[in-house]
Amino acid sequence: MKTRQRSLWILVFLAFGFTVVSHRLVELQLVEHPKYARLAMLNHCARIDLPAHRGMIVDVHGTPLAQSQAVYEVRLDGKNLLDPDRALPKLESLLGLGSGTLSGSFRRSERYRLLAKKVSEDVVQKLTTFEQEELREWRTSGKSPEPFLLFREEFVRVYPNGPEGAAVVGLLDGEGKGVAGVERAFDRQLRGVPGERWIEKDVLGREIPVYRGFNAAPVDGATVRLTLDLTIQHILEKGLDNLDREFRPKAICSVVIRPSTGEVLGMAVRPTFDPNDGEHVHAERLRNRCLTDPMEPGSIFKIVTLGAALQEREVSLDTPVNCENGSFSYAGFVLHDSHPYGVLTVREVTAKSSNIGFAKLGIGLGAARLYRYARAFGISSASGILPWQGESAGVLRAPWQWSKLSISRIPMGQEVMVTPIQMAQAMAVIANGGLFMKPMLVRGWISPEGRSLSYVAPEQVRRVISEKTARWASLALASVVAKGGTGTKAAVPGFTVAGKTGTAQKAVGGSYGHGRYISSFIGYLPEEDPQFVLLIMVDEPKGAHYYGGEVAAPAFSAMAAQIAEALGVVPRSAPARAAHVGAL
Repeated sequence: MKTRQRSLWILVFLAFGFTVVSHRLVELQLVEHPKYARLAMLNHCARIDLPAHRGMIVDVHGTPLAQSQAVYEVRLDGKNLLDPDRALPKLESLLGLGSGTLSGSFRRSERYRLLAKKVSEDVVQKLTTFEQEELREWRTSGKSPEPFLLFREEFVRVYPNGPEGAAVVGLLDGEGKGVAGVERAFDRQLRGVPGERWIEKDVLGREIPVYRGFNAAPVDGATVRLTLDLTIQHILEKGLDNLDREFRPKAICSVVIRPSTGEVLGMAVRPTFDPNDGEHVHAERLRNRCLTDPMEPGSIFKIVTLGAALQEREVSLDTPVNCENGSFSYAGFVLHDSHPYGVLTVREVTAKSSNIGFAKLGIGLGAARLYRYARAFGISSASGILPWQGESAGVLRAPWQWSKLSISRIPMGQEVMVTPIQMAQAMAVIANGGLFMKPMLVRGWISPEGRSLSYVAPEQVRRVISEKTARWASLALASVVAKGGTGTKAAVPGFTVAGKTGTAQKAVGGSYGHGRYISSFIGYLPEEDPQFVLLIMVDEPKGAHYYGGEVAAPAFSAMAAQIAEALGVVPRSAPARAAHVGAL
């Protein structure tokens, strides 16, 4: 009886176990089959991302400033190499490897051995030719050879002009993402959309090329065409190199703008960097100081005060201004000129850059009007030419935040912070007959197939001053470069130049001291038909000279002459100027 009961219980347990196992088998085979089939597939299959070809960055003429170059990863399948004694030395030679590098460690059982990375297209072509020759020879001897070299295409970013234009173009990080300049600002449009490929792997996780297949091809990035002119950019870079050698300054900025369109034709800074050596670039050098570094402009800001005072009919070019023999007390402080001037006309006040004269022009305007015109000239507004670059809007406090002294200091470029691009825009207003054009760095976009995707047209933003006022202001600025002005060294033979010098004392510990200056010159030519505005700002030049007329003006003369030639602007003798412009 006990034996029968024991047998019965055994049968029950067996039946129960069979039922559980059967149920689980049904689950595995039917219910969970898709899940485990997918896991099995993933175990011997893998997805490889296929990088898109990053779009180029080109100048206004289509000359490459940044481009992606195809390079290759080269692997060797030892199983398919039928004559290693002859083939390996040749591979070492083609890849630039030392003798015995491959032959000394070759194993026929080793498949897909990495030989080299970032191999150029020329070398890959030679490797392919060599492989084909070997395969043909093996076939003639009755063998059935298979390819023994595998190539995987990659892309590296190349900057053909090295440091030239680096502050604008920018560079990529190690993962191929833009970290500065145009590369960062338009990273999404340039990088395109990566594709993917599914491959099958062997038991060691290596790709089996015969099972390779495409799932989605990459979509290459678009090419961005800038307004930058590489010839003009080269002129700026060489000019800044000369300034750097002569004055060893802390920094230098230079901008060239076409006033009639707002196009930025050139932009350079020092210190700079070589984007081809991105791994060793210090983050401090990545800043485009023309956009990110606001500074007190000093006397070049007087162009704003001049335009406002003329437009508001506060003065004419011949209005006399008492410059108090070089010492003017206002709001409990004494303002000095570099030379003791008596009564000067507004034209002469501009030519000699009298601080007292411009302080009086500002006082006559009043805080509200001066502030309004400064804003209209583009002060305290970011240009927006490179999104996401940390561009500064500068500092221009609202009138209610001004002290009693401010109205005598802001007109001559103190208590206000501007970026170089803002000052170039402000001068472009006068050069363009009083019209403020939206600054442009991007001219358009081009598809990977070479089709035009978009064109960015010049955009008129607002009228700041009348055309007549701009003409009067231009005549006053021409006197700066004429005999007796502070900017005579900015003169360009064959052209009439309009411009303004600047020598800004840098504030140290809340007060202005001697020894640290920003020397600058901003101007345009020809004065009667301006083709470009050129700004040069030299931060803390070393040596005996620090005035803008001595440091920046000579550099302007040399660089402007070359830019005019590059743009095809024909020089002519400067026409005689009337001494009297007429009452306003």
